[in-house]
Amino acid sequence: MTQAGGTVLIISHVARTDLERIHQLIDDHGLTSRTVSPFAGEALPEVTSVAAVICLGGPQSAYDTEKYPFLLREENFLRDAVQAQVPVLGICLGSQILARALGGEAIPGPSGLEYGLIDVLPAPGQHVTDLTGLEGRFFSFHSDTFRPPVDAELLAVSDRYPQAWRLGSALAVQFHPEISPVGIHHLLAIEGPKLRASGVDTAELLAATVDDGGRAWRGAQRVVGGWLAAAVSESATEPFR
Repeated sequence: MTQAGGTVLIISHVARTDLERIHQLIDDHGLTSRTVSPFAGEALPEVTSVAAVICLGGPQSAYDTEKYPFLLREENFLRDAVQAQVPVLGICLGSQILARALGGEAIPGPSGLEYGLIDVLPAPGQHVTDLTGLEGRFFSFHSDTFRPPVDAELLAVSDRYPQAWRLGSALAVQFHPEISPVGIHHLLAIEGPKLRASGVDTAELLAATVDDGGRAWRGAQRVVGGWLAAAVSESATEPFR
């Protein structure tokens, strides 16, 4: 259970991490943040020294631990955090690392690349009121996916992939509720040639994500802000209940 004034650990997997909205939301909830980049050789702290953890996306494959051995250290850290009932939010790659850490899997996506604005919907048997902000249109960019741990509760799906699950103090989302237009611009600068080669109009995609009337920011407030609110609540025993 997180108390106001605690530190949220952010685990980064890229050099130019898009933290604009995450920092704003952390500040709004009276928390501080610390960013660690294990891919760059930085050490993870003791689990007991942090109030909550956000594990972000990145270009690595969560199952390619031979090429990226730091991912195993992240798995162990996230497993220890959940066992200690520290709130953990895994986003995109982070959701796949979290799945592996808790007994699930990360695998190449059988439906190929999912990108751009997608509709996130309740999983079968879920009610909209149970999702606490997870339903809506969000930016997505991934070709790998997760198989949730056996005891996890599947919360949301798209028409192609599972999108969110929870287990204990862990919440995993495959899409990107936190990303800002700057982050999307950086992503498309890297992945643009591959997308254009597949016939994707990246300029149109970027324009659609920027000119959204504040929808993406409201989504970040619902999902990441809602998770933080649960994490700092004295009555919360696990996020998104």
